[in-house]
Amino acid sequence: MIKRVGIFLFAFFFIQFVEGQKIVWSYQQCIDTAIKRNISINQTRLSNEVNKVNLKQSKALRIPGVSGSASEGMSFGHSWDPIMSSYVEKTYNSTSLSINGNLTLFNGFQNTRTILQNKLLVDAGESDIDQARDDIILNITTAYLEALLAYEILDAAIRQEEATTTQVDRTRKLVNAGKVPELNLLQIQSQLATDNLAVVNAQGSLDIARVTLMQLMEVPVIDSFDIVKPVIAEPSLVTLSSNTDIYQKALSVVPDIRSAEIRSNSALLGIRISEGARYPRLNMTGGVNSNYSTQNPKNYSFSRQWWENLGQNLGLSLSIPIYSNRQIRSNIDRAKINLLNTRLNEQSTRNQLRKIIEQSYTDLKNSWKKFEATKDQLRTAEVSYQSIEKKFNVGLMTAIDFLVEKNNFAQAQSNLIQSKYNFIFKSKILDFYQGKPIQF
Repeated sequence: MIKRVGIFLFAFFFIQFVEGQKIVWSYQQCIDTAIKRNISINQTRLSNEVNKVNLKQSKALRIPGVSGSASEGMSFGHSWDPIMSSYVEKTYNSTSLSINGNLTLFNGFQNTRTILQNKLLVDAGESDIDQARDDIILNITTAYLEALLAYEILDAAIRQEEATTTQVDRTRKLVNAGKVPELNLLQIQSQLATDNLAVVNAQGSLDIARVTLMQLMEVPVIDSFDIVKPVIAEPSLVTLSSNTDIYQKALSVVPDIRSAEIRSNSALLGIRISEGARYPRLNMTGGVNSNYSTQNPKNYSFSRQWWENLGQNLGLSLSIPIYSNRQIRSNIDRAKINLLNTRLNEQSTRNQLRKIIEQSYTDLKNSWKKFEATKDQLRTAEVSYQSIEKKFNVGLMTAIDFLVEKNNFAQAQSNLIQSKYNFIFKSKILDFYQGKPIQF
């Protein structure tokens, strides 16, 4: 009993110790974990395993199929003995053994084209896995940037709260000295309560961002989770290719495009496979068989009867389709419709990619303009705030006017942070669609 209690206490305190440790994840660790644990990626991988099984099965059709059979029977009364080729009036046992093989020599190239089609489906499946991996990378990138944004918003809110706290202390001293009315202190204290709420809201946004990131990684949500906060340089609009050039580059990089193209080629082979049913089918068959019977008058042993009754057969069979109740024609028509559908899907995938790039390209240019504008806004708001603060500290400005400028300055800081991360995210997306790795 004491031993069990000791084990329980050890486990309890160990868990508390582990949970108390701050777990810091880098961006790459988040990506690697999400890719490893993501259910959608694993399901896509398993689906392609089925494609590989189908490919192996289609290849196996090029070799003969072999089957064996055995039968054991008892006859009594008036019965025919196939071994002695006569009727008998006694009870006896008989055994038959055979091995048969079948090989398709020609079936309108259906086997060959089916192998090629299954190879294409395996390749398409690999592209699907890559696309699922790319999707989770983009989702993790979005969540990671959201968390970094939330951290900066929280830091800015805390700085504003600290500045207001300092201002409350300063104003209280001025009120006690009789230099400013008590209303100023009340108004500054009201602003402090607002700043406290802003910190709480910013912390809540950060918590939600962290939860979102952990859920995308398929890891349990824990309070000790944290991420590496890299130093992100101020954004700069380097030479940007046109959206047409980016789109052309993306066509050769995005797995979805490659998958859609492969499936169109697979559908074209599907027509050829269906058309192969119009051709004659040539099969070769062969077999070995033997029999044993206790009715044998010479009472030969099993092995001797097996060898003496051993027989072989070899044959060719030709099947010529004449009329199949329109089954062949219907299969061909369905295959043609499937080809048209896959080509439409391919075009839709291309169009969707083009729209995403066009939207991201336009958003990137606009976010750059907004970033530059918010920098100017912050610059002027900071100068105005510093000037008003000096006047307020010596009693030359009302608290209302001071708080208006202070809030304008805080809003300008928030606008700059958000525009910066919006620009970073848009630029990362365009880089990703061009095959450039996302790094921080």
